[in-house]
Amino acid sequence: MLKILNLLLYKLRNGEYFQFMSDFKSLLLTLTPAAIHSEAEFAEFDAALTKLDDELRVDRGSVLTEELQNIDMDRDNTWRAIDMRINATLLCTIAEEVEAAKRLRRVFDLYGDIRRVTFNEETAGLSNLYGDLEKPKNAGFVTTCGLDNWVTRLNALNVAFKAKQNERDTELANKNSGNAKAVRIEIDPLYEVMVERVNALVSLNMQTPEIENFVKELNQKIKTLEITLAAREGRKDSGEEDDSTPTETD
Repeated sequence: MLKILNLLLYKLRNGEYFQFMSDFKSLLLTLTPAAIHSEAEFAEFDAALTKLDDELRVDRGSVLTEELQNIDMDRDNTWRAIDMRINATLLCTIAEEVEAAKRLRRVFDLYGDIRRVTFNEETAGLSNLYGDLEKPKNAGFVTTCGLDNWVTRLNALNVAFKAKQNERDTELANKNSGNAKAVRIEIDPLYEVMVERVNALVSLNMQTPEIENFVKELNQKIKTLEITLAAREGRKDSGEEDDSTPTETD
């Protein structure tokens, strides 16, 4: 007998939680709440899910998000300018500058295109890149290529981005995370009741082909989330992720 798998809802971040519950709603609408004798519970669930969507929309609408994105664009453009300057210097005929550009090219290549990763990964990567460029063995090459001001500017933008990100996260945490949590507390028991109804029908061998399909599709989504949670726990245990940091919602 295939029953709905257990999912530790409290471990889901707000975005993951909302998406899962939205998927659950869509699957249940296809099956129909009446098929599992849960019309009343579903009505309450649907209303609470709409409320959660409203709460999360307020989070995503932080005015600081636009400021954060603007700073990120500036640091991306500055990184690109330095990258292009190094490539241009490699083409010049001044041996000293060509050699300096070669050394800097090796340093840059260690980090790849740092604009293509997540905000947190980019911030950490740029911080490490700046540290490498400031080392005595590389600082002279930076000067030779005329990049002192640009490298300093890149670091300043990266520091400003992290500060703005912290400001935005603090604002969101204080303003609305408590509201989202309260709505989730409303949704959880309603979800659990409907899951119990489905599993009870399966236990009594009263499931229909439609219910069986519902269980299979929902379990697939649960398994996908379990993989995400396991990966996150692995990063947390290795110190790569601080689980106390508010989730990106933009």
